[in-house]
Amino acid sequence: MAEKYGFDISKPANNAKEAIQWLYFGYLGAIKDQNGAAMSLGRTSTFLDIYIERDLQNGTLSEAQAQELMDHFVMKLRLVRFLRTPDYNELFSGDPVWVTESIGGMGIDGRTLVTKNSFRLLHSLVNLGPAPEPNMTVLWSTRLPEGFKRYATSLSIQTSSIQYENDDLMRVTLGDDYGIACCVSPMRIGKQMQFFGARANLAKTLLYAINGGVDEVSKKQVAPKFAPITSEYLDYDEVMEKYDQMMDYVAKIYIKALNAIHYMHDKYSYEAIEMALHDKDVYQTMACGIAGLSVAADSLSAIKYAKVKVIRDENGIAVDYEVEGDFPKFGNDEKKVDEIAVDLVKRFMEKLRKHPTYKHSTHTLSILTITSNVVYGKATRKHSRWS
Repeated sequence: MAEKYGFDISKPANNAKEAIQWLYFGYLGAIKDQNGAAMSLGRTSTFLDIYIERDLQNGTLSEAQAQELMDHFVMKLRLVRFLRTPDYNELFSGDPVWVTESIGGMGIDGRTLVTKNSFRLLHSLVNLGPAPEPNMTVLWSTRLPEGFKRYATSLSIQTSSIQYENDDLMRVTLGDDYGIACCVSPMRIGKQMQFFGARANLAKTLLYAINGGVDEVSKKQVAPKFAPITSEYLDYDEVMEKYDQMMDYVAKIYIKALNAIHYMHDKYSYEAIEMALHDKDVYQTMACGIAGLSVAADSLSAIKYAKVKVIRDENGIAVDYEVEGDFPKFGNDEKKVDEIAVDLVKRFMEKLRKHPTYKHSTHTLSILTITSNVVYGKATRKHSRWS
């Protein structure tokens, strides 16, 4: 591909412009080789700074030209589009490509990994305007240079286009040569990979538990049939017993689906170029996730600390709920509801671990719904009286 453009990328880059071009060719080759899933960039801005700084010192590049090179690189990354099937594309909001670039952080020797190029990459948001791609992720540490912290936070206020992750937390187990894969997953560069697992909708799972596996929208039996809850008001202990059973089923079918997906993906769409950039022995994780944790936690909190009346249709299926009284709500530092959320995460993780994964990958679990909240919300429906 590079040859067709007149470039020989088998040789080392001679200057900053070539370094950025070589990097882009590698990235472009990797995403053309795969089928539209997340393809993160890694931790490249600090690496590129070495080339830029040498050219600046040699007098072959000015600061304005260095900024222009990074602006053009960002423009290229923003232009990337994946040819996804309509049903695949419908799952995501805003056609994301997750070009996640990890910026800053600290070295394990105490030096900062913030460079002039860290500023340049962020400054492209000023020159080009804010955008979700590339996904600029600042690896935040209390020991980052004060000037960089002030600049990053100022741009955050102006653009709402910067993501932050805790470098002080992740550096302990991952060292200082890691990046963020997909949305938020930290991985050691070239030594780890994840099988993307989307999310299991625990809010929808709760609705299935109440209705004995019947979907309140389609009215179909979509999960193993068991006795639904028939009382006028929901009892917390009864709901949790049913919920726990339904989570067993969801965890099992979730892992089975992921195993089938990734086996078939490797069979027909193996990402050879991307994997060529990894070490021979790669630590693999199965990236499971939870959607609707806050909704599920609030719902259980309402059942436990208030009174929840069930609204049923003519067939006796629960289709809506009416809350009488107040209850602790997730996101307000309320210990009672936070404990419910923590229990749900631990409980579901234990259930996932009971099932073997493709290539014996390690079970992991995230609780964000980034890019998927719309489609999950549509499937779960809005219960106007619930909260």
